[in-house]
Amino acid sequence: MKTAFKNFGLTILLLIFSYGYSLDNNDICKGPEISDMIVKKKKWTGSWDYAVQDVPAEYSSGVLHVSKNGKIYEVNLELPGGKLPTEKVKVEKNKLTFSVDIEGSIVDVALIMDGDSFKGESVTSDGIFLLEGKRRI
Repeated sequence: MKTAFKNFGLTILLLIFSYGYSLDNNDICKGPEISDMIVKKKKWTGSWDYAVQDVPAEYSSGVLHVSKNGKIYEVNLELPGGKLPTEKVKVEKNKLTFSVDIEGSIVDVALIMDGDSFKGESVTSDGIFLLEGKRRI
């Protein structure tokens, strides 16, 4: 009797799991993709290669390092000429904003993440410059 009850229970579990699997495969019940769940977990923290259009070569590419200590985010820019700290770092879901002092001029940066890449702009006294980047894996 115990064996029959065990087999019945296993059959029910298999039916439940196979039903959920068939829903997912038939796109009846769409949930988040695995890659979406990984990105949501990682969010902005990590290192990102980036490129900026129409700026001097020494500022046209680099690495954006984002870390989080408790609830506070920190951003550091790594350029060929050295590292630059940032200020006023703010993260709201998929948006990251910060300011950086480049040669005595404040540059405000706003980025929007889309998976493992981002696009955005940097606002300077010389104008607005587009940038984009990808997460380093």
